[in-house]
Amino acid sequence: MDEQIVDGNAFAIPDLWKASSLAYSDKHTTDPIVFGFEPLNPQDEAHERFGISKDLDLRLPELSTFTYGPIEDLGALDASSMLSSADSFQILETLDVWAFPFDVEERKAPQLKSWETFYDKNSQEPWTTYISEGGPQMFDAILDAQDGEISGCVIKSVALVSSLLQLGLGIESVLYRYDEGERSFLPLIRNARISGYSYETFQSLSATFVDYGNKTKRLHSFVDKTRTSSESFSTSVALAGSISAIIATLHAQIGDSSTSARSLLQLQSQFERPGSVLSYLSDIVIKVEAARSDEEILSWLYEYVEGSEPSAEWFRPALFQILASVSKPWLEAVSRWVGLKERPVAGIHSRGQNFVYVREETQRLDGGKETKKLEYDFEHLSMPNFISEEDSLMIFETGKSLRLLESHRPDHPLSRPTQAGAVGAPGLDWHFSWRDMQRIQLQAQEYESNLQKAITDFNLHGGISGDTCLQKGIVMQAEIATIGLSEETAKAYIYASIANFEKSLPDLKAESGNNYQSKCVYNDLPEEEIFAPPLPLLPVLSFNPVITSQALLINRACLRLLFKEHDIRSHFSLLHRYSLFGDGVFASRLSHALFDPEFDSTEGRKGRSRAGISGLKLGSRSTWPPASSELRLALMGILTESYYESGRGVEGPSMFREELPGGLSFAIRDMPEDELQRCMDPDSIEALDFLRLQYRPPSPLDAVITQASLAKYDAVFKLLLRGVRMLFVANQLYRDTKARFAIRQAADPIAQSFRIESHHFVSAICRHFSDGVQANWNILQWRLEDVDKALDRDGTSDGDSLYKLRDFHENLLDRLMFTLILRKRQAQVTMLLEEIFTLILVFARHTRTKASQDMGYSAFKVDLKETYKKFKQKVRVFISVCRGLSERRGEGGTKDYDADELSEEGGNTIRQLLLDFEMSGFYVR
Repeated sequence: MDEQIVDGNAFAIPDLWKASSLAYSDKHTTDPIVFGFEPLNPQDEAHERFGISKDLDLRLPELSTFTYGPIEDLGALDASSMLSSADSFQILETLDVWAFPFDVEERKAPQLKSWETFYDKNSQEPWTTYISEGGPQMFDAILDAQDGEISGCVIKSVALVSSLLQLGLGIESVLYRYDEGERSFLPLIRNARISGYSYETFQSLSATFVDYGNKTKRLHSFVDKTRTSSESFSTSVALAGSISAIIATLHAQIGDSSTSARSLLQLQSQFERPGSVLSYLSDIVIKVEAARSDEEILSWLYEYVEGSEPSAEWFRPALFQILASVSKPWLEAVSRWVGLKERPVAGIHSRGQNFVYVREETQRLDGGKETKKLEYDFEHLSMPNFISEEDSLMIFETGKSLRLLESHRPDHPLSRPTQAGAVGAPGLDWHFSWRDMQRIQLQAQEYESNLQKAITDFNLHGGISGDTCLQKGIVMQAEIATIGLSEETAKAYIYASIANFEKSLPDLKAESGNNYQSKCVYNDLPEEEIFAPPLPLLPVLSFNPVITSQALLINRACLRLLFKEHDIRSHFSLLHRYSLFGDGVFASRLSHALFDPEFDSTEGRKGRSRAGISGLKLGSRSTWPPASSELRLALMGILTESYYESGRGVEGPSMFREELPGGLSFAIRDMPEDELQRCMDPDSIEALDFLRLQYRPPSPLDAVITQASLAKYDAVFKLLLRGVRMLFVANQLYRDTKARFAIRQAADPIAQSFRIESHHFVSAICRHFSDGVQANWNILQWRLEDVDKALDRDGTSDGDSLYKLRDFHENLLDRLMFTLILRKRQAQVTMLLEEIFTLILVFARHTRTKASQDMGYSAFKVDLKETYKKFKQKVRVFISVCRGLSERRGEGGTKDYDADELSEEGGNTIRQLLLDFEMSGFYVR
């Protein structure tokens, strides 16, 4: 055997093939190039074959003599070279057009055109010496000669291509079976290959289709498992439906084009994009299977779409449709939460609404009664990452405000989502083009306008007018539940049903659903999708118009409920007057009832009646704490008389007066044992810490005046009560000193300085407390007045809502507590102030008992010089701390309440306190 060099490789040529080639060459030619064919005149051949006259010169004209002009008459063709129409029709009738050879194997190879066959139809082409022109049989023969069995088993191309096609679709065939143990498709013939391909080449290509089949099988398994499991998340079920629809679309597309695949390269080309689709879906499923909530699935899917957007532009519409379909259950839960859709009767909390935690809270009322109330807590970590923190809070608070409105005004238009839908409540859905963004904004504006008209009519007439579209819905809902239907009710029901049927069908194009078109895989993107909004803006542009309109309407209705129907401003005024000592009459009466030594004692003694005005006489009695009966006797009538005598309420005897708003009354504070022990010392600063004001805001005011804010009011009341006591003690020092001078004219210079400086310190501190309370309270009054005026104009600003008013109120109390040095981070300063107050109380006891010693009583022993020294040192430290606070930015008492969060700066109240301290020169030495 000789070797022939083909494309740089040496191949052995069989002797038989060589011999036949040489024989063919010897027989027909002596010239190795022409192969022995005699050259013929092409013009003579044409004359003979087509019957053209030899007189016609068919040669091309010379370029030098050629000119444009009319073509000369060449004469008519010979009739023998033309077929009549009848003959042509007769020939067509003899052909069988259905006898088309579909089988590639049985179809004859097309004859290659050459000059030899042009001259002689019976001419035979010589065997080529190139393997690439020898056909697949030649390639197979060489592989068999070289490798033997290693070359593989050649399978019929039609069967193998069909099996690979089914393999790529995840379907078993005659050549491939799916092994559950291996979780992979395995070939039934290990060394199978197709003619014209080496075993290694075919294995590399078939491995790609095995991967496609395994991914398809894995996707089918995920779909079946998700749909049959009772623990599947709603978003997982929606994802399973999307994957099933995409796979069905791919099967249909590949099935339609499978007849055009006659080779492995064509089949591989057809599976190029479907294979990428399967890879995308497999990546999604792998991550989703490890998710633990609907929100986690949505968050990861959004991140995947965002990360895959640049690299898979052709697949972007399908990814968007998957995101829209998977998000639909969660968006429906949000729609029900904010009132855009009717909620199920079973309850408000569903599996797809994990961002709301519902708990039942038990409240104890006066008289030992208990009431249960649903409380809603916001789980901000359970929101998908494509919803911003601000929008998440708005969604939660909107739904919470809606339930407050439903519980107090069930007949309000916003309390009936079904009727709200009758005036065009749009749903929440993803939108991916600028045209859809504009459409949803117009729908939101129309919905807000229509519903605002219904709300205005409701506010004017206390219900829905008869000429509005909501009237029929109310008649249906109210009357259908009854057992017997009157004739009018039945007519209203029928008319309402007819009206529902007459409504136009929804725009199916607006709902993406599982409508996965072939353009998502094969065709280019339309222009409107190429220039679509960027993905980070899609959530804001898709959801915010509808949610913002709904939130604005609900917040406006809830604020009207609080301000116009329940007069929340009067309750704020009540808290200011009593908890913050804004009422001077109340503060004066309480001070005398607790500390005035000239009042009759509330202590019960044998043979002595407790007639007239009684007081606790703190500081002038030997026993403490007082009994509960003493407290009631001393504090009885202080709240009611100061409230009703100020013109707020009915006049007349106290027994005919109504209870104070919120059940305002004095009560005993629950305290731990160590704090209770400190309260038992009448000379300690904590002696009155057990006394508190009890106030419970009525519903729905508790949505703004929360328990957290009441705790802050209680802390401020305790501090201010200490301040009232210290101011009374500082004023009492002058009386005790005067009583001593009346007995013995002797002046102690240390006691004299101590008395003056302590009075000056206490007066400055109490003035600072009062100014700080009033400055911060003015800010709240300005805010309440602005909201009230806006409601009078039948509107509110976008920033007005229940939760923002609640947060503003609590932030204002935080700012007030900072001014009063009550925040946790100011604990060391608070302890310093308590120590100064304690030293003043020690000095007051010393002064009071010194006069008793002069009268023959035992004196309270204390080192006055050391006590005064400690007092001056601690006051000096306290002033340095206040100087540091005054250097902070911000001016308290200014109208800066438009900020989202009020600053906690001490402001000019701290500066005023420093001015009061240092202007006398006592504390600068």
